[in-house]
Amino acid sequence: MSTRTASQHDSDPAAVLGRAYPTRGAVDVLTQRVCAMLQDGGFAPGDRFLTDDEIIQHSGLSRSTVRRALQQVKEQGWLHRKAGMGTYVGQVTRGEDGLAQMKSAAMPQLRELRLGLLAFSRKNSQYDWLTPQVVQGINDVSEEHGVNLQLLTGLNGKLSESLDRLTAVRPDVIISLSDDPSDAMLLRAASENDFKCIIGGTLYPELDIPRVCEDNRGGMEMVVRQLAEQGHRRIGLAMRRWVGSWLFKRHEQWKDTLLDLGLEYDEQLMHWFSMSDQKVTSPESIDEFEQWIKRAKPSAIIGGHYLPAIHMGHLMREGRVSVPEDVSLAVIDMHPDMETMLGVEPAAAVLPLREIGRKAVELAAAWRDGTPPPAITKIPMSWQAGPTLAPYSG
Repeated sequence: MSTRTASQHDSDPAAVLGRAYPTRGAVDVLTQRVCAMLQDGGFAPGDRFLTDDEIIQHSGLSRSTVRRALQQVKEQGWLHRKAGMGTYVGQVTRGEDGLAQMKSAAMPQLRELRLGLLAFSRKNSQYDWLTPQVVQGINDVSEEHGVNLQLLTGLNGKLSESLDRLTAVRPDVIISLSDDPSDAMLLRAASENDFKCIIGGTLYPELDIPRVCEDNRGGMEMVVRQLAEQGHRRIGLAMRRWVGSWLFKRHEQWKDTLLDLGLEYDEQLMHWFSMSDQKVTSPESIDEFEQWIKRAKPSAIIGGHYLPAIHMGHLMREGRVSVPEDVSLAVIDMHPDMETMLGVEPAAAVLPLREIGRKAVELAAAWRDGTPPPAITKIPMSWQAGPTLAPYSG
């Protein structure tokens, strides 16, 4: 009979789940390892089991593989998932038919977390690619925190009437992704009326509301250093003249990192697109972008957001610029249609939108239970290699 305890090697999740997996059959191997870990005494009936994210971290497997394996474990009776509460350890016995049967221990009660969400672009939802990715992150941890998510209408009509609608719903926490200035007014009024509000992103820092957002300075520094490691010394930046703290942070960090690395810097390396919607989508705007590339002669260009990728895509399809032969390209943001814009998936600093959703839920749950979030929580971007970046050999 085994006498191993939870502190020993075979019950350590990192040790058990972190061993190598075969190319084929990873689902079955993970199923066996989870069952073995449960049998070795590291968990008791009624204990909360590891989350999907923890198993992904320990095993290095994909989310779909982990979920398929856990489903097999549940079917054997070792685990029990309760909606809105998470996954718990059951107790397995053998019936007369020899099949595993689970005796579920009493499940702890999980308080519902009522979240109200203001979408990024609720007036133009067909162009809103940001909100769905954040909501995916919220859904990832919804069972763990008992999330009840409701989409809010934002400021609609008089401010007092919108506040009345919020009062009727009374979410525990409001999470705002909205880029609508009128919603900024609503958030300020809601905060002054004791609603707990969290901003997801970098808009409206003047509201002095807790926020969870991407690390714009860290992301830009990462991109510049990636290009520098490939031998690029003349690195241009293209951005639209929008108003937003994220834009200023990215622009400032681009310049600071160039200077810190001793790379070339002059004003010609910065290309600003027009703020006008009509002007920025015109053929003249594309021509100006091409002329800037020829005049400034960057060996690599950073698209400070997805718009430069649209213009570069036009130039590539028309044979006016070749990437990466004429110039390398790296993009910040990674719009889901980026491959369509360029014809290829670029090298990019990817916004942590899904991670922002997960973190916002974590902060909201803690705040509901009495622990206010910090003023700002920054989530790092991740680097994605791509064929638009090549070493500089000029």
